[in-house]
Amino acid sequence: MGASGAASAAATAPPSTDDDGEPDSSRCIVRLHGKGGAGRETYVDDDGVTNVLPSGNADGWGGRQWVYFPDDQYEVARRIIADAIDARGCKQVIVDGFSNGASFAAKLYCRGETFGDRLLRVVIDDPVPDAGVLECHPDPSVDLVLYWSGALEATAKPGWECSEGDWTCEGGSTIGIEAYAEALGANVKDSPFDEHEWYWDAPELKDWTARDAGVADTSEPAQRS
Repeated sequence: MGASGAASAAATAPPSTDDDGEPDSSRCIVRLHGKGGAGRETYVDDDGVTNVLPSGNADGWGGRQWVYFPDDQYEVARRIIADAIDARGCKQVIVDGFSNGASFAAKLYCRGETFGDRLLRVVIDDPVPDAGVLECHPDPSVDLVLYWSGALEATAKPGWECSEGDWTCEGGSTIGIEAYAEALGANVKDSPFDEHEWYWDAPELKDWTARDAGVADTSEPAQRS
């Protein structure tokens, strides 16, 4: 689960500053690790953005994982994120999830979560394409980005039983990336990686500009870009 990635050009807003001209760390990226991963200490990066790295709400593969179903577990996981951004004084938030964490991020998006109108964007990076996105009702103020490396494509086909690989999947099986993207109303963007690796520095993680109407581009859902 690499945390490095090829840098890409993006339209970025300059770091905001407080009244003393110091970087304003109230912009926060919440990083949701995959199954078997773990959280890390919060840090402020060179752009003045606070990176919040919580640990999942359950054990998995010798580390932690995000269990976002049924509803009581979803609420436990959601509360971890809410408490973390409250504790750090976050005023504007991007959620960046990878693998199992990406599937949880997608569930947050589909539940219409905004964390009190602070959520700007959800970046879903190489998710386990499960049924958590079905009946998706996002808040129109929240932008969405979906990255896919293709590394899971041979396994995560429609109807593949997740128990065969000890994957955590809502509904017990995968639905395939095409159906997953269609349910989200998103285009599939190619990850720069061929392996199942976290696109840690995706350009959308540096863009703090709100989108018009806040919705993802849904003109051609489920198409690879």
